[in-house]
Amino acid sequence: MIGHRTIFFQLLLCSVFTSSAVRAADNLTSANLEQFLADHGEQSCTSLPTLRSVDLHTALTELYVSTAYGALWQDPQLLTVLQTELAELILDGLDPEEYGFALRAKAPVDFCAELRITSQYLLALEHLSRGRLAQEQHEPSWQADALRSAPPLPALSELATTGLREGISASFEQARPALRQYRDLRAAYATMDRHTPSRPTVPPGPLLRPGMSDERIEQIAKQLQQDGFMLEAPVTTPASTSSSTIAATWRYDAALEDALRLFQANQGLQVDGIIGPQTIRALNISPAQRVQQVQINLERLRWINARRSEYLLLINVASGHIQLLRGNDSIWQARVQAGRPRRPTPAMVSHINRVTLNPSWTVPPTILREDILPQIRRNPDYLVERGIHALDAQGNLLDPQRIDWNSPQGIILRQPPGPTNPLGQMVFRLPNPFSIYLHDTPSQQLFLQANRNLSSGCVRVEDANGLADHLFFGMSASQRQRIAEQLASGQTHEVTLTNGPQVILAYWTAFANAEGRPAFVPDSYGLDGALGAALAGVRTAQRVDIGEIAMQAESGCALLEG
Repeated sequence: MIGHRTIFFQLLLCSVFTSSAVRAADNLTSANLEQFLADHGEQSCTSLPTLRSVDLHTALTELYVSTAYGALWQDPQLLTVLQTELAELILDGLDPEEYGFALRAKAPVDFCAELRITSQYLLALEHLSRGRLAQEQHEPSWQADALRSAPPLPALSELATTGLREGISASFEQARPALRQYRDLRAAYATMDRHTPSRPTVPPGPLLRPGMSDERIEQIAKQLQQDGFMLEAPVTTPASTSSSTIAATWRYDAALEDALRLFQANQGLQVDGIIGPQTIRALNISPAQRVQQVQINLERLRWINARRSEYLLLINVASGHIQLLRGNDSIWQARVQAGRPRRPTPAMVSHINRVTLNPSWTVPPTILREDILPQIRRNPDYLVERGIHALDAQGNLLDPQRIDWNSPQGIILRQPPGPTNPLGQMVFRLPNPFSIYLHDTPSQQLFLQANRNLSSGCVRVEDANGLADHLFFGMSASQRQRIAEQLASGQTHEVTLTNGPQVILAYWTAFANAEGRPAFVPDSYGLDGALGAALAGVRTAQRVDIGEIAMQAESGCALLEG
């Protein structure tokens, strides 16, 4: 019987290398293994995957050194557990067929099969812990320099070694994002029927309100029943009589209204019970599209988890929600208003380093050009009515009546602190090149809207005082008292935070609701389509590669037989 050390060295030579090299395996050391991988590893077995986060040869070397170069997959039980975990990746929105060689291998395996299985094991751990795609190539997120040195995720070889030490399932559990949003969405995804056939779309038409009748109501009711929002069928009533038939129409009754309101809440729509264009649009998203939408957002949550810190302020720009997390526990949450589609809030990773109390508001150039100048031209008293000051570049006060507002030059508009200031009582500052920050707002009524993509890019926070209380919690009682006095003074003050939370401004359109069901919000920024196409594209390409691997399996190790 061939020893484990010999097996691994032969495994690395399973292509066109000479049998004399195989016989030299008795002298294998860590040094010559690394040299061999550097010189010949990629050529030694064809169709090995490429890892994004680490060189494959490095990962293989680290893993097999930890096992004293012992072959891993000669044990049928170990291979079976691996295959079970690979199959379970379907619940993570990943495609188990991307690891198809390992998924279908049978022990005992030959030398090249051993290396391919291990490589796909590492690949699966990378996809699960870091994302199937590279975020920077699809939905780039700016990151502050101060956070680039944050502790990285465990190395792939470390994850894989955990599986060999504690069981293969342990490596997948450690790689799987612990972020609560991810775990909850994964569990909700498991409840979805991923093979629901397509169904007819609901045609457009006039607005439908409770009590009205329309032939489309039958189709809407059946669809809501299929999706679990409705138990009873709506009432049918005769609509008209001809010489040969009685045409039945369907009435929009109370049972249908209750179901529709549940549906609207589940889709991130205004819950008004009115069947209008937005509701029809949501009804016409197919079950297959919803499945893909959850897969897309599981990918986004993998990206978030790979960059997050333990103390995190996580903002979902798509749904208009914010959470302050310690570990995986939410210690505060609220609603937010984020950038409208024409002025989107950028994705970024930063941290809160100071809080401005009673801020003044300097009008940004875009808002000045696109929003305020047209108002001033229509109403010369616009600035006076709102208490906004016009300043020159040196900060000197100007008379707005003497400014040519058709062609203003070097003008700065600034609104002092006060109850109508758009920034409210406080601003949460975070380093970034976009002039983006979080802030309080007097426009509290807008938090009642379902779609809260309403701002010019900055993030308006519903409960700014509650957030500030958490950020100041670690300060002494005297410091907190001084901050309260400064806030009450109405004057501008800066509060420096030495241990402010990491901030991740992200975008995801599917999540689990309180009942554990998949819920959605409209894709206001129109990002889902491109990411869905990219994920579908890599799956198609990977299936082709798997076919090539299968055809090459027999010939790849022929020189080692006998």
